[in-house]
Amino acid sequence: MMAEDDSGKEETMLEPRVEVEQTSVGKSRIGDLLDLMSRFLESPGNVLLIQGAPGTGKTTLALELLNKAKGTRIGPHTISANKVYVSSRVSSSKLHRHFPGVHEVIDSMSGKEATSSGTRLGGDGRIAGAANIVSRILALKRAKQKGIIVVDSWEGAVANATEERRNEMETAIFQDLEESKLSAVIVSESENSPKLDYLVDGIVTLSLSHLEDRTVRSVIVNKLRGFRLHTQGALFSLDGGKFALLPRGEYHFGQNGSLDPKLLSPVRNTEGSYSTGSPDLDALLDGGVKKGSSLLLDVNSNVSPHSVKLLLDIMAANFVNQGGTTFIIPYSIFSSQNEAESLKVYVGDRVLGERVRIAEFNQALPDEKWRVKLSGKLTEDLASFNNTWNELGAVSSARMMKYDFDKTVQLYGEALGLPGLAEIGAGIRDSGALSIGVISRPTSLREELLRAVDYHLKMQTVNGSLLIYGVKPITNVHGVKFGFERGYPRLSLTEIV
Repeated sequence: MMAEDDSGKEETMLEPRVEVEQTSVGKSRIGDLLDLMSRFLESPGNVLLIQGAPGTGKTTLALELLNKAKGTRIGPHTISANKVYVSSRVSSSKLHRHFPGVHEVIDSMSGKEATSSGTRLGGDGRIAGAANIVSRILALKRAKQKGIIVVDSWEGAVANATEERRNEMETAIFQDLEESKLSAVIVSESENSPKLDYLVDGIVTLSLSHLEDRTVRSVIVNKLRGFRLHTQGALFSLDGGKFALLPRGEYHFGQNGSLDPKLLSPVRNTEGSYSTGSPDLDALLDGGVKKGSSLLLDVNSNVSPHSVKLLLDIMAANFVNQGGTTFIIPYSIFSSQNEAESLKVYVGDRVLGERVRIAEFNQALPDEKWRVKLSGKLTEDLASFNNTWNELGAVSSARMMKYDFDKTVQLYGEALGLPGLAEIGAGIRDSGALSIGVISRPTSLREELLRAVDYHLKMQTVNGSLLIYGVKPITNVHGVKFGFERGYPRLSLTEIV
């Protein structure tokens, strides 16, 4: 079965369970640090220092900026910019082995012009020192054509240089670049380069940190002369040898971020698993959520409740639009009415009335087919839940329970207890149904609940990016992005590697 509108006309189509999707990072906007760095280097004479400890991604960022460098447009034609990468520490074989996409920017160590980009790598097959760097820069200056040179790294280039040779290199890089239409990027192996700070126009610092033993990569723009910084920090990934900023978290206050809302087309369940509605999240969970299992979202207080609700709505809509039914205890600050109105956009009126039941503890609200009024008294409400759960089972064998654990404990207190939870959970498991809970506050039952669930995901916001990672199963950290291009929300993930 699929979601239908009131007329009975079929509105949604199953999407394939396995599909290839690009993570939606979006077009460059004000505050996009990679775009700002790229535009900074479009101004001749600017020198950008990229600093950080080994392994933080400095070379990858430098190559990305080199690749993004634009040429000069004259009428209908564009003259490609001269792009030169000179390395004092990375051989040709290592460069191509560790940076799979490097062929897009660099042709070879021979100094020959790359077919597509016009980029040269200095050194004539050798790792470049100060003398070679000086000669390359002077050659570029004489050409007086727009260009960019990357020196990777400064410490390696000057390691064995005489004071005279070092002064020559500083003069070549830092003087008369603007008149020669050049800009430069200097890579430093130090996390703090005071000797270079006063010479350069922009400074970017890359660093590694850890989130419960999982790697997190950060970029901080310390300064970009002439540019207003709306934000200084961001997270990024080096997946596939590419420097990719993680999308910044957005607050989704509306029911649907699309200008042309449509019913959600579900991602197909499999014989043994239910889809979350996101192929990326399914992959993180090793193929979706096994039937008869429980999933817990462990949410940090810095995460917007609207983002959590949007993810829960995607899961519920994906489930019921394949013929399933769901019982919902609304999350956090949201009422049953709010839950119904937002879910209706993705499933339609008829499906909402037939296959969705939403708990409400305000007895004064009007009756609705989807609304289940509960008293707040545990014994009475367990009986009401069981009746409703059985009714949903008569509609479909595929059932989902979606609940806010904190709200449940707040309503029923510790009287809820593990026996009550275990009884409900056992019934859900035995029926092959799906249980999805959210928890954010510390309670006496928290640790016992964490041990009991089959899947445990954590969500939090770091440097403006919404992150998710698995504890059960153990996964890397991923950046979260919601897109509405299809007329309904979809979640995509960017793995931090």
